[in-house]
Amino acid sequence: MSENDQLQQHLDSAIHGAPQTNPDERRRYLGSLRERVLLSITNAELSQPAIQATFESHLPDFKAYHILLNGKNDAATNYLAAITKHQVEFTLVNNETAQTAPEAIGLLVVAKDAINCETVAISAKYPSAAPTPEKPKKEGLFGRLFD
Repeated sequence: MSENDQLQQHLDSAIHGAPQTNPDERRRYLGSLRERVLLSITNAELSQPAIQATFESHLPDFKAYHILLNGKNDAATNYLAAITKHQVEFTLVNNETAQTAPEAIGLLVVAKDAINCETVAISAKYPSAAPTPEKPKKEGLFGRLFD
């Protein structure tokens, strides 16, 4: 590498910051990468008691992993007691990667290296945790006749 290339690289990193791999993916996964994720829970799912019970029942399985918790979600505090009780390492993420949208990530169980799990959503990984959708109530004459 020539001296001019090194100088340009130094100037670029001073102006724009250190180059980062997959910045969009890191914003989505609370600063981590998708390839490291073992389990994910969305912000909307964090407040569901069935999801929380399923997560707590599987917490001993996560001792070798690290938990990233969205600090901008008020429901995240419900998980802190169980995580500390089982002595699993965790980090509260309060920076720009922590989003408050319902479909954004609220909790991640991540590994230090790539593990490439195909299914990471808690409702898909543990189907018993998924809430059963209620049937819409039929209305009108036919609704009353065939209900």
